[in-house]
Amino acid sequence: MQTAHARPMYTGYPAVRPIGHHPGGGMPGFCSGCGHPRASCCCGCRECRKEAKELLVEATTTRTKASQDPTLANAVKQMSLLSSFADPTAEPASANQLLSPVALREGQIGLGSAFIGGGCCVHLSVEYTPIGTADGTVGLIVKDSNDTELMWIKKAAAGLGYQIKEGVVTTKPGASLSVLVVGAIARVRWCEVFSCC
Repeated sequence: MQTAHARPMYTGYPAVRPIGHHPGGGMPGFCSGCGHPRASCCCGCRECRKEAKELLVEATTTRTKASQDPTLANAVKQMSLLSSFADPTAEPASANQLLSPVALREGQIGLGSAFIGGGCCVHLSVEYTPIGTADGTVGLIVKDSNDTELMWIKKAAAGLGYQIKEGVVTTKPGASLSVLVVGAIARVRWCEVFSCC
C-alpha cells in the first residue's frame, strides 16, 4: 500500500492591514503600508530587478598589431601559457594545443573586457562560432575583487558552427572580465541583480 505524502502549504491567514489612519496613506507618493512618504518608507520592502549584460568580441586584429598592444599581447601570452596545461603531452607547435603558434599566426585575434557589477553572484555563459577555415579558440579570464583568477578556454574546431556553453564561470560583483578570441566570434552573457527600494 502506498502512502500519499502531503505537500507543504501555507495555512496561515493573509496579512491584515493595521487599523487606523496613516497620514498620507493611499495618496500618490506615499507608502500604502506605513503611510510615510516613499523616500522615508520604513517597511523595509525591497524589490529586485535583473539587468542583462553582454560582451561581444570579434577577431579583427592581426598578430602584428596585437604585439604592439600591451594589453592584448599580455592576454595572448597568458592564454598561451595556460592552454599548454590543457594538454601537457602536446608539443608547443602541436595542432592539439588549444592556442598553438599556428593558430596565432593564421588567425585573427580579438580582445574585449567588461566590469561585472550587481548585488549577488553572477553566472557567465558564452556563445561562440569559428570563422574561416582554421580552428579557432575562445578564452575567458575572470579576476575577482580578491585577486582570484578563473579561466575557461575552448577550441572551436573549423566547421563546428554555433555553440553555446552555460555557466562556464561563476563569480561575484566587482570582478573584471577579459575575453580573447582567435579565429572566432564570441559573446559572453550574464545578469546583474540590483535591489531597489
